[in-house]
Amino acid sequence: MVNRAVVKAKKAASLLALCLLVLASACGGGDGENSDGDTSVAERDVRFETTDGLNLTGKLFGRGRVGVTLAHMYPADATSWYPAARRIAAAGYMALAFNFRGYADSEGETVIRKAPEDVQAAADFLKQSGANDVAFVGASMGGTASIMAATESQEALAVVAVSAPTRFRLLDAIFPAGRVQRPVLLLAARGDEEAFAALQELRDALPQPDSKVYGGDAHGTNLLADRPEAIDEIISFLERWAPLTREGATPEP
Repeated sequence: MVNRAVVKAKKAASLLALCLLVLASACGGGDGENSDGDTSVAERDVRFETTDGLNLTGKLFGRGRVGVTLAHMYPADATSWYPAARRIAAAGYMALAFNFRGYADSEGETVIRKAPEDVQAAADFLKQSGANDVAFVGASMGGTASIMAATESQEALAVVAVSAPTRFRLLDAIFPAGRVQRPVLLLAARGDEEAFAALQELRDALPQPDSKVYGGDAHGTNLLADRPEAIDEIISFLERWAPLTREGATPEP
């Protein structure tokens, strides 16, 4: 009798383990799930073309009437934006984390002076994908490129630059900053001395600046990983100036 009881107990345990495995697979393997523990949003790999005929790659997160370009820092790639992209998409935006030319599997050589054109190509793709409006968001080099892109395109409702240098290689955000007729949010860590100094210089040069300074010395998307509340700051800024409905306060150029 004892042996039969043991056998029955083992069978019951095996059945329970099998049920738990099936349940875990059902919860964790569906479309749009991710491994970061964030709210699940739809995700898909995409390709889009620049004005000079190169195919750039990226990942599109979520759906929404407002698209957000997420431009990466040097020498990272689009994957550095994925955790923040999921949170931005969960707030109702369509977020595109993309690779600049020459990065990851985007075509072409790395040509940093072309970065603002790549930001614009990403914005164009978002509109082709169903977005009515766009906002530009970038980290470090991507932030500088996003500010520059906003001087050429007045379609961006708002701009966010995280740890953006005033100048990087052949990029220069100071010279055209006065022409950015949209609100710009500048984020940096106080201990990231160059980025903090750039924030102060850009804040003086931009017509409609807002800024937030954090402790520590994390840079770019590392700042967002170190300070998750900075992502909340970005989302709140977008909700104010690039609202999901046109009832929000959107300044005219």
